[in-house]
Amino acid sequence: MTMMHIHINTTHSLMQPYGLMIIMSFIVGAAGMYLLNIRKGVQKNIARYLLILLPLMSLFCGAMLTAITSGGKSYGLSSVGGLVGVYGAVITMGLMSPAKSDLAVMAETATVMLPLMYSVSKIGCFLAGCCYGFEYDGIFAVEYSGRYAHDHPAFPVQATETLTFLIIFLIGVMLYTKNKRYAVQVIFIASALAKCALDFLRASHDGIVLSLTQVFCIILAFIGVVWLVVKMKKANAESSAELQN
Repeated sequence: MTMMHIHINTTHSLMQPYGLMIIMSFIVGAAGMYLLNIRKGVQKNIARYLLILLPLMSLFCGAMLTAITSGGKSYGLSSVGGLVGVYGAVITMGLMSPAKSDLAVMAETATVMLPLMYSVSKIGCFLAGCCYGFEYDGIFAVEYSGRYAHDHPAFPVQATETLTFLIIFLIGVMLYTKNKRYAVQVIFIASALAKCALDFLRASHDGIVLSLTQVFCIILAFIGVVWLVVKMKKANAESSAELQN
């Protein structure tokens, strides 16, 4: 093994790390959303029901998007599909809540927690050997052996994603808890752009200009920018009204 390479055996006798980390991502994400929702005034019963609905819809949409985009040839969880499922759960519970403000609050807390959920889930990909990076023989290159052995060392893109989205989460949650006005929009845009950029480092991106995931991320980033502009205009209008009064 080359010095400064990382060796990972993908043969595991007990629970597979991918499944374990997916479960952990839902636990930390749902728990974080629940605590933030309660702190922001969401009704406790609505926040509790979201804990149940969120993983179900996220897993369903994640699996369905993979099946649809691959024509039924591949099975797995799409991060974009999982994202759709999370917001689908939020919208469902928001529409069921008697308090109209709950939907907006839950959408915000979901946006804050999603980078952490994705960060944790990519640890599973890193240990399982899926979603691996391009062929790379430099420092911290990953050598996979065992059940899912690779023919060549790869760039540690999954670990890079984990670190990147952990940083986005830490900065984002700090801004959000300090009630910074545009924290949620910044998190949303940063997450979409980071995901789009990091996809270039995957082996599956070889020979592709833009992957379907990157197209989705560009669309999401555009939505985030529109969301930010609308909120800024609304804030400016409110400030002008206050000055006139």
